[in-house]
Amino acid sequence: MRAALSVAVGLAVGTTPLYGFHLWIVLALCVPLRLDAALAYLAANISLPPVVPFLLLAEVEIGSLVRTGHTVAVTALEARARAFGELAKELAVGTAIFSPSAGAFGGAIAWAIATRARAKRPDERRAALHEAIGRVAARYAGGRRAAYGYVRGKLASDPVAARVATIGPLGEVVDVGCGRGQLAVLLVEAGCATRVRGVDWDADKIDDATKAAKDAKRAPALANMSFEVGDARVAEIGPCDTVLFVDVLHYMTDAEQDAALTRAAHAARARVIVREIDPDRGWRSAVTQAQEWVTTGLGYNRGARARANARSIEAIAATLRASGFAVNAEPCWGATPFANVLIVGERERTP
Repeated sequence: MRAALSVAVGLAVGTTPLYGFHLWIVLALCVPLRLDAALAYLAANISLPPVVPFLLLAEVEIGSLVRTGHTVAVTALEARARAFGELAKELAVGTAIFSPSAGAFGGAIAWAIATRARAKRPDERRAALHEAIGRVAARYAGGRRAAYGYVRGKLASDPVAARVATIGPLGEVVDVGCGRGQLAVLLVEAGCATRVRGVDWDADKIDDATKAAKDAKRAPALANMSFEVGDARVAEIGPCDTVLFVDVLHYMTDAEQDAALTRAAHAARARVIVREIDPDRGWRSAVTQAQEWVTTGLGYNRGARARANARSIEAIAATLRASGFAVNAEPCWGATPFANVLIVGERERTP
């Protein structure tokens, strides 16, 4: 969708007769909207010198048709006879119609092409991911029965695993608040990550994750994985490509969340991925808050307060942007009733 919108903006700008200003207009639109400025400017180059006369003619004809009800007779005599002011008016009216129409049409084509290209790959990708999920669940079968049941159900019902797996390649990953490590193990099994280190405060969950990674009975041990007990609020992250915070920040205070995100931003060479509760999703937010109240009250999860400290998604995004990341947020609850949103911060590269 971002690529299609970028193409649409570029075509809309490129078909205006503001030659010499297209680059600056593209930047003025794409930077605040966080679109792909390079792709948009490439599309704006539709106004190549050989094409410009045809674009101008089309805009004048459309403007004339709207203003007078008929098109212009394009002859040298007609061009000399018409006042420049009338042609300018028709050009302005025609551009106001033609430019957004060209952008919408081109953006729709770009979206259709991208969608078709993605549709050809997912069948193989989904099949490979499904097989990887099966292998991950099997790794937990030799441990505690509760851990096996949880991992199998979690990977089957929670959309975060499949979504994160499509973002890659993720390179070296640090999973802060990894729990039983099922997402970390899946990323390595599916070839989405080259190395993963998981940190969690619960020693039992870390033990489950370690046994799954070293389960040589069902599959070769994953030497490029490690899990350790640690407090996510102060854990040392260390240099890596990707940092994950999946359903963990809301167990911290505002200050602790900002500190953890800042540490992650300093450590991550490429991206920081966060899945968090959106407090502004109506009934979904209420259901999620109630579920967290139960789990923290029973001691299953340990939070900063009795209820989950769900901050606005914009507050989290703002912290990442302040550290030099371009941020995108999208719903990540699938068929569940929860208000989970995935926030992906990609480090902005200097040309």
